Amino acid sequence: MNPNTLRAVVVIAAVYGHFLIFAQFSFVELLRAAGVSAAGERAALGVMAVAGIAGGFMAAWRGASPMIVRIALGVAGVSAAVAPYAGGMPGVLGVAVATGAALGVATVSLAALLPGWCKVAWVGLGTGLGYACCNVPWVFKQAPCGQAWVGAGFALVGWWAVPRHREWRGRSDAGIFPWWGALGVFGALVWLDSAAFFIIQHVVDFKAGTWGDGLLWRNAGVHLAVAAGAGCWLARSGARVVPLVAWVMLALAALAVNAPAARSLAGWWYPAGVSLYSTALVAWPGWYSGADGARPAAWRAAGLFAVAGWLASANGLGMAQSLQRVPAAVVAGAGLVVIGVVLFSNPNNWRAAAGVGLVVLAAGAGAARHGQPPAQSAAERGRRVYLSEGCIHCHSQYLRPGTMDEVPWGAARGTAEARAGQPVLIGNRRQGPDLSTVGARRSAAWLRAHFRHPQWLVPGTSMPCYAPLFDDVRGEDLVAYLRATAAGWSSASAGNPSEWSPGKPAAAAVTRADGPRLFAKLCTACHGVAGRGDGALAAGLVKPPVNLVEGPWLWTAGTDGLDVRVARVIKFGILGTDMPGHEVLTDAEVQALTLQVLQLRAGHGNPH
Repeated sequence: MNPNTLRAVVVIAAVYGHFLIFAQFSFVELLRAAGVSAAGERAALGVMAVAGIAGGFMAAWRGASPMIVRIALGVAGVSAAVAPYAGGMPGVLGVAVATGAALGVATVSLAALLPGWCKVAWVGLGTGLGYACCNVPWVFKQAPCGQAWVGAGFALVGWWAVPRHREWRGRSDAGIFPWWGALGVFGALVWLDSAAFFIIQHVVDFKAGTWGDGLLWRNAGVHLAVAAGAGCWLARSGARVVPLVAWVMLALAALAVNAPAARSLAGWWYPAGVSLYSTALVAWPGWYSGADGARPAAWRAAGLFAVAGWLASANGLGMAQSLQRVPAAVVAGAGLVVIGVVLFSNPNNWRAAAGVGLVVLAAGAGAARHGQPPAQSAAERGRRVYLSEGCIHCHSQYLRPGTMDEVPWGAARGTAEARAGQPVLIGNRRQGPDLSTVGARRSAAWLRAHFRHPQWLVPGTSMPCYAPLFDDVRGEDLVAYLRATAAGWSSASAGNPSEWSPGKPAAAAVTRADGPRLFAKLCTACHGVAGRGDGALAAGLVKPPVNLVEGPWLWTAGTDGLDVRVARVIKFGILGTDMPGHEVLTDAEVQALTLQVLQLRAGHGNPH
């Protein structure tokens, strides 16, 4: 390997490593960490794509040169380094423009210059190294800020490694597909890959089975080995077949990831397919487009990367936003394009194309027959909503035995049930109440109201509004799951609230103003301002809230004093009704609220 070849391999790895770890991963996560809205995120990514396309065509117009690649990598490195400090939208958009333009210039110029730097076999090694480095656990698991700096490091290494040699050594007679065919083949592959990637990344079970934490080294090895093999295959006249086999790998991965029994195989096939087509995509403009010089190769690269690299990728990601499975129609659509182009460009390939299509169809039929997951219940679907909406970050689902947990929320049930779940949802911190038994302590109607109007029921809460979940079945599924968490829970598990009595706080702990204040804050949404059961949420409850002024009070029977019985209802709620408990109130606050309720009753001349 001569020095130019080694440098070319390093530059390829640096450019695509920077693209993957920063432009595709870190930048998006930095936007979300900065609180950029969904519309702002789409705007930033759209600006990046437009700048990337413009940068690519500018590089083709100006002519590719080693100096232009150096400048582009320098800009890419600086934009990645400052991205964590971009601040508001002006800074974010500035980073997006700089990143997109730099990548557009670098990728197009690199594709045109590679034939003068190395043989096509080395393209596979460089591409594989870029993907492998991004899958190294230390890199993949970095925080977004750390990944941005790693991306800057990739760009710096690439800047240093750019060769100065620029002699053209491509082959003008080696056109494999017609121009429109190359756009179709690589556009279809990038489209399928982008859609599958987004779905796998955002479905917990899919991600754990394909590139979970314990599989990163394997994925790095697969990327490196398959990409290096793809480079050697291209050198041995395999350019027409490599994209076809890449589709086979991606198709098998997409079909397998939908089937729990075959999901582990998708973790092998997916990186293999990505490495195959990525190597061919990088090599095509310089070696297989029929270009007779660096400038024509640059124009072909600019057009190819604009359509397949930016537009097809954005379309695939946008299409997959609301999907939970990789649709067979997406796999088939991409396959029809790839097989059709292969056949049209050389009719003698019909046997291979037909055989490949039959293999994938057979695999798809098998996955559909044997891998179709059983129909999920509403509670099972609701658990997925609980995970996807990040409820675990604020709520636990485990009552700590032998602690004060057991007073307001009931007896602990052991860890066996919680540990059996995948993933385990015990939780390690609380910004909101424990939800282990919330299904017994809160009615379905109350939960719906709380998701739609959290501030009405718990003023000052940090709980966001989840009303959009009820635009489809997700809201009801989440309610069903939370109700199901209390399966096997009974009144005996409640910690004997009938034996609880509020302590006797010092007189200074309860003031005359505390009762009305607490009532206005916690009770008026259901019971109304005057306590007559006509609050804003009353109509959405199964049974109208009780009229606290006129009664009757059916749930306060017993031999203890009325104040104690009312305090118990306030503290623990009424099981089987829409009346919730107020478990986190102090005894002094419970007593203040009790006094206010009794005064409402006494003011009507009926204190009992």
